[in-house]
Amino acid sequence: MAGAIACVIVVAFVASWYGAKGPGAGTGQQARVDGPLEFKSAAPPSALERLKSNPAPIAPASLNPSSVPAALAVTNSAAGWEEKVDQILTSDGEDTNKASQMLEMFPRLPEDGKVEVAQHLSNLTPDQDYASLRKLLTDASLPESVLDVLLADALNRPNSLKLPSLLDVARDPQNPKAEEAKQVLQLFLDEDYGTDWTTWQAKMDAWLKDNPD
Repeated sequence: MAGAIACVIVVAFVASWYGAKGPGAGTGQQARVDGPLEFKSAAPPSALERLKSNPAPIAPASLNPSSVPAALAVTNSAAGWEEKVDQILTSDGEDTNKASQMLEMFPRLPEDGKVEVAQHLSNLTPDQDYASLRKLLTDASLPESVLDVLLADALNRPNSLKLPSLLDVARDPQNPKAEEAKQVLQLFLDEDYGTDWTTWQAKMDAWLKDNPD
């Protein structure tokens, strides 16, 4: 009964939280937390627009490649990310293969590219391979727009994946989604244990035993 009530509260909490932010520009996802929720994350186009309107200059043939600034090399490598993503999505490979290719290109992408690829990874990554996305979700250096997508995906996962991921985020004060993750955990566990992460862990483990996936 406690699990069912918690899930209903979480649905209301998540809907109000994301509703307050307004609709984003990303692809929506169907929630698996007691109802068909749609999570959208803003994907700012400014980085890509600047890239298209101000293409990086081509170095003269006589220029030593080692003298080309590192930032220029990164810009050039990210320029064709949309086409690369399309190629991966339309290929005949398995979803796990496609997810692996996107994970490989993820670190080199601009912010809007990371947002879009995170959405595709959420759709392509099965529960048994979720560890790769959990690692991204707990990366406090990622832009909040990217973490929004990854957190929405975590809320759609089974309890055994969702709650431990939320706890990992909540216990890191550097993660932009720490407070949000803690609030969702509190709704599941009916208590706020502050920064006593040992108690959070114990209570979560006990809750998961009574509320299997």
